[in-house]
Amino acid sequence: SSKEDLMENEVIVNHEEIIVKIVTENWRLMKLFIKVITKLDASEANRYLNQIRYFQKTIYDSLDEAGMKLVNLEGQFFDAGMAATPLNIDEFETDDKLVVEQMIEPLIMKDGIIRKQAIINLIKVDQ
Repeated sequence: SSKEDLMENEVIVNHEEIIVKIVTENWRLMKLFIKVITKLDASEANRYLNQIRYFQKTIYDSLDEAGMKLVNLEGQFFDAGMAATPLNIDEFETDDKLVVEQMIEPLIMKDGIIRKQAIINLIKVDQ
């Protein structure tokens, strides 16, 4: 029945929202963890970085299984149509050439549809 289909779709959407929350918090935790790792000596840092790479690959593979993907915008030129909210846009002039310096929260897509906009910081680049 259409009522059962509707309830099933609501469950799927709810599960996707939960996945988006988990991936977002994982993203933030990994950023923090990487910052901490940079304070360690090189051999110890490399061991932890390898563990992070493995963990992130597992997350990306799991997202892929769910038909979702995390899009990294860091290093890309910013334009107003980007699926991202820049926290520091008011620090720049309209004609400044801007690049995404840092993603505070990731951009998550499913089947070409934005499930979660990124939150970013921008930096000005020379023309």
